Amino acid sequence: MIHDLRSFPRRSRLVCDVCVVGAGAGGLTAAMVAAEAGLRVVLVEAGGWITPDHANQREADMLPLLYWEAAGRTTADRRIRLHQGKGIGGSTLHNLNLCKRIDPHVLRSWQGLGRLDLARWDGLFDETEALLGVCDVPAEAVNRHNQLLRDACERLGWRWGALRHNRSGCVGSGYCELGCAYDAKNNAAKVCLPRAIDHGATVVHHAFAVALDHRAGRVQSLQVRSIDDRGDPGDRHLTVQARTFVAAGSATGTPALLQRSDVPDPHAQVGRTLRIHPAVVAAGEFDDPVHAWRGIPQTIECTEFLRFSPEDGRACPRNIWIVPAFGHPMGTATMLPALGGQHRAFMLAYPRVAVFCAMLHDGSRGNVTPSGDTGVRVDYQLTEIDAHELAKGLQRLAEALFAAGARKVWIPTPQPLQVTDPAQTRSLADLDVRRLGPTAVHPMGSCPMHDDPRRGAVDSAGRHHHLANLWVADGSLYPTSIGGPPQLGIYALGLHVGRGVVADLRAASTAASPT
Repeated sequence: MIHDLRSFPRRSRLVCDVCVVGAGAGGLTAAMVAAEAGLRVVLVEAGGWITPDHANQREADMLPLLYWEAAGRTTADRRIRLHQGKGIGGSTLHNLNLCKRIDPHVLRSWQGLGRLDLARWDGLFDETEALLGVCDVPAEAVNRHNQLLRDACERLGWRWGALRHNRSGCVGSGYCELGCAYDAKNNAAKVCLPRAIDHGATVVHHAFAVALDHRAGRVQSLQVRSIDDRGDPGDRHLTVQARTFVAAGSATGTPALLQRSDVPDPHAQVGRTLRIHPAVVAAGEFDDPVHAWRGIPQTIECTEFLRFSPEDGRACPRNIWIVPAFGHPMGTATMLPALGGQHRAFMLAYPRVAVFCAMLHDGSRGNVTPSGDTGVRVDYQLTEIDAHELAKGLQRLAEALFAAGARKVWIPTPQPLQVTDPAQTRSLADLDVRRLGPTAVHPMGSCPMHDDPRRGAVDSAGRHHHLANLWVADGSLYPTSIGGPPQLGIYALGLHVGRGVVADLRAASTAASPT
């Protein structure tokens, strides 16, 4: 059953075998596995239950429902925007359905993961792709926006490829970031939620996990408080008692919950290794209409400047992943730092604009701490190396746009910069990208896995090193940045951790049974 905590009595209590915090890709998948194993599951989610019927394709309505702080969350210094999803389905409600396996070179670099070798990862990826119906995007469904990136790569001799998606019945409306009115996303809410509910799981939304109560090395209960769509706490309180708890509230929400709860962290492994894939954009103005908002977003990628191992004698790694990116009108208008006539000129050119994005496979590390009753604080500063790499990425974006046929390129600097000559693109590598207001949509790595408790908050099964019945099942488990879309790996970790929880509880039940 699915319930709204705001309709509960002022103080309530639920008892179960497994309590899962967070209904995103990892949490819903782990909950599905546990429920299908016959365990009593309670899943609490701070966001709402947003169905395709709610997806009216209006930014003013959907952004507050689908994103924390209505897509206005930033780092503490306000220099980087952090887009994080909420709701039953988490970020899978608004993401663009990109499904890409973590590069094997990245997986090999993750030491101390005895339960997650390459063979295990491959098996989990196979299962996850089958679960989500991951497939190639038909060639005829590649819109002009993505074709421009492909054409630019071919003209410049850059490596490119087609991305795979988890969508079926897609009509190409282009409104993926505002939820899908056509229910074409094979996301966690569509795929995992029904299976969990069919096997008896209880889901409570508008339910913010405040703190874990623990003693003697085990979590005893979870304290939950109602919350509205604006993020303001309400007056309903819920206590969940369980045999096992799974934290899956995202790479910001999970460390903040553990810190608010004073969960043991003797080696300072929680919230101190956040990666976010910061990204910059450049916009190209073309003579003919691009209509970038139509069709399936992000079907083509450029990996020419993304290397995870030495290749062709080049230094390793190269850290920039390039994809098309585009904003809906309201978001574009508010993010453009121009004023008056210049702003009007850009918006009039909107139908003829293509936007490319350079995303950084970052080595920089950020910190996550709680803020107030329901907020998080993210402190993140690019290292000089990463800042320089991202600036070079900006240069590559401009080169690609000109190669695709743009007559001018706009760079969203505080005083918007227009580049009209391809020869001018070299100077873009000298810009201070920290002043450009990068955006990040892939937080990860804040509760890293490692079998050595001195090097990770949880082991390679996903179990916390210092509380025996606490597990983690979200992107915070990644030991490093992965340099690509994280959702496929998070679903895979949901399967992996869910099975670990089931095996642990079965073993405990067997041990407690009389012989």
